[in-house]
Amino acid sequence: MKLGSEYRRIWLGSASSNLADGVTFVALPLLAATMTSDPLAVAALSVFYTAPRLLTVLGIGVLVDRFDRRRLLYLANFSRAVIFAALTALIIADATPMAALYAVYAFMGIVETISDSAAVAVLPQAVAPAGLDRANSQIAGTQTLVDEFIGPPLGGFLFALAAFAPSLLTVGAFLLAGTAYWRLRQGYRPVETAGTSVHPAPPAGVGAQIREGAVWALRHTVVRTLIIIGGLASAGYMIPFSYLVLYATEVLQLNAAGYGLLLSVSALGGLAGSLVAGRLRRAVGYGWTIAAALLTGAASFAVIAGTTNVWLVGAALAVYMGHAVVWNILATTVRQRLIPARMMGRVNSVGRLVGLCGLTLGAALGGVLATQFGLRLPFGIAAAFFAAAGVLALGSPLCERRSHDRKAGRERSHLYGDR
Repeated sequence: MKLGSEYRRIWLGSASSNLADGVTFVALPLLAATMTSDPLAVAALSVFYTAPRLLTVLGIGVLVDRFDRRRLLYLANFSRAVIFAALTALIIADATPMAALYAVYAFMGIVETISDSAAVAVLPQAVAPAGLDRANSQIAGTQTLVDEFIGPPLGGFLFALAAFAPSLLTVGAFLLAGTAYWRLRQGYRPVETAGTSVHPAPPAGVGAQIREGAVWALRHTVVRTLIIIGGLASAGYMIPFSYLVLYATEVLQLNAAGYGLLLSVSALGGLAGSLVAGRLRRAVGYGWTIAAALLTGAASFAVIAGTTNVWLVGAALAVYMGHAVVWNILATTVRQRLIPARMMGRVNSVGRLVGLCGLTLGAALGGVLATQFGLRLPFGIAAAFFAAAGVLALGSPLCERRSHDRKAGRERSHLYGDR
C-alpha cells in the first residue's frame, strides 16, 4: 500500500524535528555546563521542561481539537526555529544567562507537546486505516534513528567545533519541519462527517471540552486500558532510567564512552522493534502483541536485576527498547482507529497526562529505591510494573478475540464516516 504524498510530508516534518531534538538533547546540557557547575542549576533544566507540560497538556488537547492541525504543526516548528535563532545570537554574543536556557526549555516543553499531539491527530486523517501500522512504524523507526544515533553525536561534535553550531543546525531543522507541514494540502480541521450529517460542536468552555474528552476516554474500555497501561509503563521505565548512568558506571564499571555505547546498543533494539511491529500484529493481532511486548519488557528488566554481566545487560536493554517501540506503535494505531477525529487531541491529552505523571512518579520512586536498596533491585520493581501492565492487557478486550482488529477497523470507519 502506498501511503501517499501527504504522509511523506508528515514523515519529513517528524524526521527533521526529531533530528533537532536529538541535537539539543546533548548540546543544551553541554552549554549549561559551561555556564555553571551547580548540579541543581543544571537539573532545573528538566524541571522547566517537564512542569509546563504537566500544567498545559489538557489545554493543548483542546487546542488540537479546536484549530487546524496543519497550522498548529507548522507554527509550532517555525516558532521553535525563531527561539533557537535568538538563542544562537545570544551564544555568539557571549551573553547567554541561565534564565535564557530555562525559558528555552519551558518553551520547548509546551510547543513540543503541541507538535506531538497535532502530529498524532493528523496521521489518521492523512493515511488510510490499513496503512496506519506501517506509517507509525516508519515514523517510530526514523525517530529512533535520528534521536538516538544521529542527533546526539552530531550535537556533541558540533558543540566541540563551536558552541553556537548546534543551535544553528537546529534552526535549519525546525525550518525544514515547518515547511514540510506547511506544504500539507488536505484539510486537517477537527471536523468529521457521517453521511450528510455533521457531529455536534464540542462544548464552548475549555473546562467542558476537557471533561468531554476525559469522560470519553474513561468510558471506552480499550482506550481506558491503554491509558492505564501507559501510566504503568511510564513509571516502570523511569524507575531505573532515572539513575541509569550511575548503574552503568558503578555496577557495570563503564566509562563515559562505554555508557554511550550501551545506549547505542539499546537503541538498536528500538530500531528492530519498529521493523517487526507490523509483522507481529498481522500474525497474532494487536492485543496479544501488546501483551507479549509488555511481558517481554518485564522479562528484560528482570534479567538486568539478576546479573552484572555487561553483555547480558546490553542485550536485555536492547530487548527492552524493542518491546517499548512495538507496544507504543500498536497502541498508537489502536487509539488512532478508535478515537473520534474531533476528540483526538483531548483524549490523547488524557493519556499524555497519565504518562507524564507516571514518569514523575517513577523518577521519584527510582531515586528512593536506589538509595535504600542499591542500584540493581529497582530493575526488579520496574519489571513488576511491566508484568502488571502485561497482565492487564491480557485480561482486557484487546485480547478477547482475534477479530478485534477487524472490529477496530469497522469502528474507526464508523467514527470517521468513511464507509
